[in-house]
Formats: sequence, structure tokens, C-alpha cells
Amino acid sequence: MPNETTTLMYEQVAREVARTAYPESFPTLPRVPSARYYDQQFYDLEIEHMWRKSWIYAAHVSEVPEPGNYKLFEHFDRSIIISRGLDGEVRAFHNVCRHRGAALLTEQKGSVRRFVCPYHAWGYGLDGKLVSVPEAHNFSCLEKAENPLTAVRCEIWRGFIFINLDKGAEPLADFLAPTTRQVADFPLEDMVVKDTILVEVDCNWKTAYDNFLEIYHVNTVHSKSLAPYLDSKSFTVSLLKNGHARFATRKKVGKTFFSDGVEEPEAFTARFKEHTVALPFFPNGFTALDPIGFTWQLFWPAGPGKAIMQAVMMGWKKDDDEDRAFWAQMRESQISVLNEDLFLFSSIQRSMSSGELPGILLGFQEQQIYWYNEEIDRRIGIENIPEHLRIQQVLAGHAGD
Repeated sequence: MPNETTTLMYEQVAREVARTAYPESFPTLPRVPSARYYDQQFYDLEIEHMWRKSWIYAAHVSEVPEPGNYKLFEHFDRSIIISRGLDGEVRAFHNVCRHRGAALLTEQKGSVRRFVCPYHAWGYGLDGKLVSVPEAHNFSCLEKAENPLTAVRCEIWRGFIFINLDKGAEPLADFLAPTTRQVADFPLEDMVVKDTILVEVDCNWKTAYDNFLEIYHVNTVHSKSLAPYLDSKSFTVSLLKNGHARFATRKKVGKTFFSDGVEEPEAFTARFKEHTVALPFFPNGFTALDPIGFTWQLFWPAGPGKAIMQAVMMGWKKDDDEDRAFWAQMRESQISVLNEDLFLFSSIQRSMSSGELPGILLGFQEQQIYWYNEEIDRRIGIENIPEHLRIQQVLAGHAGD
């Protein structure tokens, strides 16, 4: 990150600490219709126009380090193979045999020399080409070259693998450009996946996601776990294009809640040691960067009132007894903090679904919740959304590049 931008972040945090009134230049946020969090029609619009046309995180390069390694991405009725080919390239394919549609792979991860259908044993190379068909003479005019696995757009951002079901979507680099500029001085490429936590929750994916897009609840819900380490009053929000944002919060001490006694890496600019710099990335991701390591969180739809939370724990390329012990401890800490949030989600969902809370009232520090909802509508197409479910577009003039 350029020094000028870093300076602006420090200035923004200082202004927020001094602020005692609602900013005059910032609009009052209209209420968010609660039906967006349970309505089947709106959920279907999200799936069709947003989830299936947006860049979404699928895996990390450290999870497919060698040729033949693969991992399945399985969300919103899709099964997609993320794999590394013999040439070292990472590719994505629909997990569908071109013969009768059977899933080629059923294990969530593994290593194969080629993809072989368990139904009729059609075989595909790691590049997706159809290479073998048992009893091929029984098929009239079968051209192997015309029946490869169906590819999915797959691009890599600093070690993180993203996919997009829309072949006409903008390049990933353009989509994530606002975020890239915010973390240019954080060595993300040097990180690997240490562990993954999956939790099913009884709420809409946005109900769970919203919880991580503000700090307002921390002093209450996390009074003993997180609050002692964060200066909540310093929490700042920078809205970015494409529905992304950057948060910055001063640390009360020079480390996060899980890093007591752990030496921080030296090769970091002061801003990461003095602040928690967090990135909400559209449509469903959030991470709070820290020199010790961090959790890359995703929130997936599983129905209007069901969601899956995925916490991917990211650390440095080190593997010894001390490192494994640290990440085992971090896993327990993450689960403990998540449990402090989880018990609230089902009651929030029930309140919205019952009609007792027709609209959601948001404050200044909760502006990212409104901003990404605006982006959802832009992705769906405002004209495609019933009027009572729409978000008023009020924040575009307050987002930076």
C-alpha cells in the first residue's frame, strides 16, 4: 500500500476516535427489508443473478500443491472440481461425466492420475480431455475431442482460487482491484491453509454474514474474548467498489486475542501490528488480517433459512510441533468465539421471518451491511426485484476505488 494511503488510514482512525456525532456528510441509511433474509423469491434471484455470476472463493493453492491433487467445491446445487494439472496449472471443471451425468469424484479431496467415472469408466485427463471410453465401438460417431469436461472460469488472486460460472464476467483482477490496493504490503502469497471449520446454521447466509461486518456487538457479545484487545471506538469503514470494503481498528495491545506469547513476524509494516485490518469481499467473504495468521471466512447459502459458515485458517509455511500446537489452540479459540455469536442467529432469523421486524435499522458503523446489499441488487438488476424487496441506492457516492 502506498505511504499516502497508509497515512490516510491513520488519519481516518484518529477522526473516528474523536467523532461524537453522526457525520453530517453521510446519508441516513434506509431500513433494509427483512424479507430479503427469508423470502424464497429473493433467494432464487440471488442464486440466479448473483451467486452464479460472481467471483467466489473456491480453494487455496496450498490445498492442491501437486499434479493430480483436487478439492471439490459444492454449493448452491453445483459440484465443481478444483485440481492441478500435470503442467502445474490450476483448473476447474463441473463434476459431471459427459456420458450420463454421474459425478466423477465423490470424495471431498484427494489425488488422482485422471478422472474416471464410477458409472461407466469414461476417463478424462487432468486437463479435462476425454481420453478413454470403454467399448467405444458401441457409440456412433463419438468424437473424444468434442466431449471434454465442462470447464469453469478459474483464476487465482495471490494464492486464493476463485471461480465464476459466468463466462462473460470481468477478470478477477479487475473485480478484486479495490481490495488488492488495500493489502499490497501483506505477503499473502506466503500463506497456506492450516485448518478449516465448517458450521451449519439455522439462518439466511446474510444473517450470519452481517454479524462480521460491524464491531458494534463486540463489547457485549465478546466482552471477555475480543473486546479487551480492540479499541471499538476506532473502528473505521472504507467502502470500496464492487461491494467490497476495508475496516481498520486499533489494537489495545500489539497482538490479537489468540497470539499471546507468540512472536510476530518482523517483515510487516507497522499498520498491521497496530491495527486489525479487515477485508469484507463481495459477495460472502470476510477476513481480519494479522501478522500471526488469520481466518478467511465464507458464508454460503443453503436455503432461505439455512447457511454454512466456513472458516479457513491461514498461516505461514511452517510445519513443526510448535506450529501444529499453535494452530490446534487457535482452532479452539476460533470455535469458542464463533459459539459466542452462533446462539444469536436463529432467534434473529425467527424475528425477521415472523414479520415482527419488517425492516432492519443500521447505524453509521454498520454501513457495509447496507453497501453489500446495494451491490446484490445491482448484480441482480434492480428492475428484476419486487419493489418491496429493493434497497435504495444511496451509498455509491461514498465508495472509493
